[in-house]
Amino acid sequence: MWKLEVAITPNSVPWSSQPIEGCSLPNTWQYDQVLVNSGGTRLTISDRADSFDGAAVSTRTGLAIVLAPGAQTSIRTRWCSANSIEHRAQTTFTGSDDAGNRITVAGPTVKLAAR
Repeated sequence: MWKLEVAITPNSVPWSSQPIEGCSLPNTWQYDQVLVNSGGTRLTISDRADSFDGAAVSTRTGLAIVLAPGAQTSIRTRWCSANSIEHRAQTTFTGSDDAGNRITVAGPTVKLAAR
């Protein structure tokens, strides 16, 4: 049986003005998404879909994150916005287990704090 857990550190995420490569907007947030395979079969995470304030904004494929049972990995996640108000973000991860079963896990909703 597969089981993938996603934890956010920190949540809520404090506002920052630290620049993010590829973004010239002044308001930024950064956090880690910790993926833990707490099930009994190896998992391969192939894709992620990100939403910002409820709207789908990006997808990434070909991730090839392989997690043995009990293993974990951390993904640094960054957002930028023209607005310094509170925002919400969420990532959905998809992939498969060793038996070829498709898995989909929606991570927690992340609160990006206002300035």
